[in-house]
Amino acid sequence: MEGDSQKIALYKRVNNFTGPLSRTRKHWRTKVIAKILAQYTWLKNRGQRQGTVGNMAEEWRRMFGLNRFWKIEKIENDTAYCEIHFACSLEKTGDLQACHRLMEYDRTLLKHIGGQLVVLESRADPHVKGCCKIAIRKHDDQRVDLVAAHRK
Repeated sequence: MEGDSQKIALYKRVNNFTGPLSRTRKHWRTKVIAKILAQYTWLKNRGQRQGTVGNMAEEWRRMFGLNRFWKIEKIENDTAYCEIHFACSLEKTGDLQACHRLMEYDRTLLKHIGGQLVVLESRADPHVKGCCKIAIRKHDDQRVDLVAAHRK
Protein backbone atom coordinates (compact mmCIF):
# COMPACT_ATOMS: atom_id res chain seq x y z
CA MET A 1 0.00 0.00 0.00
CA GLU A 2 2.88 2.39 0.62
CA GLY A 3 3.80 2.10 -3.06
CA ASP A 4 0.21 3.00 -3.92
CA SER A 5 0.22 6.08 -1.71
CA GLN A 6 3.48 7.23 -3.29
CA LYS A 7 2.02 6.78 -6.79
CA ILE A 8 -1.15 8.62 -5.80
CA ALA A 9 0.88 11.50 -4.37
CA LEU A 10 3.02 11.67 -7.51
CA TYR A 11 0.01 11.58 -9.87
CA LYS A 12 -1.69 14.33 -7.85
CA ARG A 13 1.43 16.53 -7.97
CA VAL A 14 1.76 16.06 -11.73
CA ASN A 15 -1.96 16.67 -12.32
CA ASN A 16 -2.00 19.72 -10.05
CA PHE A 17 0.80 21.20 -12.17
CA THR A 18 -0.17 20.14 -15.69
CA GLY A 19 -3.93 20.66 -15.25
CA PRO A 20 -3.69 24.40 -14.52
CA LEU A 21 -0.86 24.73 -17.08
CA SER A 22 -3.20 23.31 -19.75
CA ARG A 23 -5.50 26.31 -19.14
CA THR A 24 -2.88 29.00 -19.77
CA ARG A 25 -1.49 30.65 -22.90
CA LYS A 26 1.53 28.38 -22.48
CA HIS A 27 -0.67 25.28 -22.68
CA TRP A 28 1.52 23.84 -25.46
CA ARG A 29 3.94 22.86 -22.70
CA THR A 30 1.33 20.42 -21.39
CA LYS A 31 1.64 18.35 -24.57
CA VAL A 32 5.43 18.30 -24.36
CA ILE A 33 5.38 17.27 -20.68
CA ALA A 34 2.67 14.64 -21.34
CA LYS A 35 4.62 13.04 -24.18
CA ILE A 36 7.84 12.92 -22.14
CA LEU A 37 6.06 11.45 -19.10
CA ALA A 38 4.22 8.88 -21.25
CA GLN A 39 7.49 7.79 -22.86
CA TYR A 40 9.09 7.51 -19.41
CA THR A 41 6.13 5.47 -18.10
CA TRP A 42 6.22 3.22 -21.17
CA LEU A 43 9.92 2.46 -20.69
CA LYS A 44 9.83 2.23 -16.87
CA ASN A 45 6.87 -0.16 -16.85
CA ARG A 46 8.14 -2.14 -19.85
CA GLY A 47 5.05 -1.47 -21.93
CA GLN A 48 4.00 -4.00 -24.55
CA ARG A 49 2.13 -3.46 -27.82
CA GLN A 50 -1.19 -5.27 -27.82
CA GLY A 51 -3.36 -6.68 -30.59
CA THR A 52 -6.89 -6.53 -29.15
CA VAL A 53 -8.74 -3.62 -27.57
CA GLY A 54 -9.29 -5.67 -24.42
CA ASN A 55 -5.56 -6.23 -24.04
CA MET A 56 -4.89 -2.59 -24.91
CA ALA A 57 -7.23 -1.45 -22.14
CA GLU A 58 -5.60 -3.82 -19.66
CA GLU A 59 -2.11 -2.63 -20.64
CA TRP A 60 -3.24 1.03 -20.31
CA ARG A 61 -4.48 0.27 -16.78
CA ARG A 62 -1.30 -1.59 -15.92
CA MET A 63 0.79 1.44 -16.88
CA PHE A 64 -0.81 3.37 -13.98
CA GLY A 65 -0.60 0.56 -11.46
CA LEU A 66 -3.69 1.71 -9.54
CA ASN A 67 -6.52 -0.34 -11.01
CA ARG A 68 -9.14 0.98 -8.61
CA PHE A 69 -8.97 4.37 -10.35
CA TRP A 70 -8.85 3.11 -13.97
CA LYS A 71 -11.70 0.70 -14.71
CA ILE A 72 -12.72 -1.23 -17.79
CA GLU A 73 -16.52 -1.20 -17.89
CA LYS A 74 -17.20 -3.19 -21.04
CA ILE A 75 -15.79 -4.26 -24.37
CA GLU A 76 -18.11 -4.38 -27.34
CA ASN A 77 -17.88 -3.84 -31.07
CA ASP A 78 -14.06 -3.76 -30.88
CA THR A 79 -14.21 -0.83 -28.43
CA ALA A 80 -13.20 -0.82 -24.77
CA TYR A 81 -15.25 1.56 -22.63
CA CYS A 82 -13.37 2.64 -19.52
CA GLU A 83 -13.71 5.01 -16.59
CA ILE A 84 -11.17 7.21 -14.86
CA HIS A 85 -11.98 7.81 -11.20
CA PHE A 86 -8.73 9.54 -10.22
CA ALA A 87 -9.07 13.09 -8.89
CA CYS A 88 -8.44 15.78 -11.53
CA SER A 89 -7.50 19.42 -11.11
CA LEU A 90 -9.79 20.35 -14.03
CA GLU A 91 -12.95 18.95 -12.45
CA LYS A 92 -15.98 21.24 -12.96
CA THR A 93 -13.88 24.00 -14.61
CA GLY A 94 -15.87 23.79 -17.84
CA ASP A 95 -12.58 23.81 -19.76
CA LEU A 96 -12.92 20.79 -22.03
CA GLN A 97 -10.14 22.01 -24.31
CA ALA A 98 -7.73 21.94 -21.36
CA CYS A 99 -8.89 18.40 -20.59
CA HIS A 100 -8.19 17.39 -24.17
CA ARG A 101 -4.67 18.82 -23.89
CA LEU A 102 -4.09 17.13 -20.53
CA MET A 103 -5.19 13.73 -21.86
CA GLU A 104 -2.28 13.78 -24.32
CA TYR A 105 -0.50 11.59 -21.76
CA ASP A 106 -3.10 8.81 -22.11
CA ARG A 107 -3.32 9.18 -25.89
CA THR A 108 0.46 8.86 -26.17
CA LEU A 109 0.48 5.74 -23.97
CA LEU A 110 -2.31 4.21 -26.05
CA LYS A 111 -0.45 4.98 -29.27
CA HIS A 112 2.56 3.02 -27.95
CA ILE A 113 0.24 0.18 -26.96
CA GLY A 114 -1.34 0.14 -30.44
CA GLY A 115 -4.54 1.99 -29.75
CA GLN A 116 -6.27 5.33 -29.73
CA LEU A 117 -8.19 7.00 -26.94
CA VAL A 118 -11.26 9.24 -27.07
CA VAL A 119 -12.59 11.07 -24.00
CA LEU A 120 -16.36 10.66 -24.20
CA GLU A 121 -17.27 12.44 -20.95
CA SER A 122 -14.96 14.67 -18.96
CA ARG A 123 -15.36 15.78 -15.36
CA ALA A 124 -14.12 19.16 -16.55
CA ASP A 125 -17.73 19.48 -17.72
CA PRO A 126 -19.71 20.69 -14.67
CA HIS A 127 -22.60 18.40 -15.67
CA VAL A 128 -20.52 15.21 -15.51
CA LYS A 129 -20.37 13.52 -12.14
CA GLY A 130 -18.39 10.60 -10.76
CA CYS A 131 -15.82 9.77 -13.41
CA CYS A 132 -14.49 10.49 -16.86
CA LYS A 133 -15.52 8.04 -19.56
CA ILE A 134 -13.19 7.08 -22.35
CA ALA A 135 -13.14 4.69 -25.27
CA ILE A 136 -10.19 2.72 -26.61
CA ARG A 137 -9.94 1.38 -30.14
CA LYS A 138 -7.17 0.03 -32.32
CA HIS A 139 -4.95 2.75 -33.73
CA ASP A 140 -5.97 2.02 -37.31
CA ASP A 141 -9.73 1.92 -36.59
CA GLN A 142 -11.23 4.48 -38.99
CA ARG A 143 -14.73 4.71 -37.49
CA VAL A 144 -15.85 8.24 -36.61
CA ASP A 145 -18.93 7.43 -34.50
CA LEU A 146 -17.39 8.42 -31.15
CA VAL A 147 -17.75 12.11 -30.32
CA ALA A 148 -14.97 13.49 -28.13
CA ALA A 149 -16.11 15.55 -25.13
CA HIS A 150 -14.18 18.63 -26.25
CA ARG A 151 -16.08 18.60 -29.59
CA LYS A 152 -19.61 18.46 -28.17
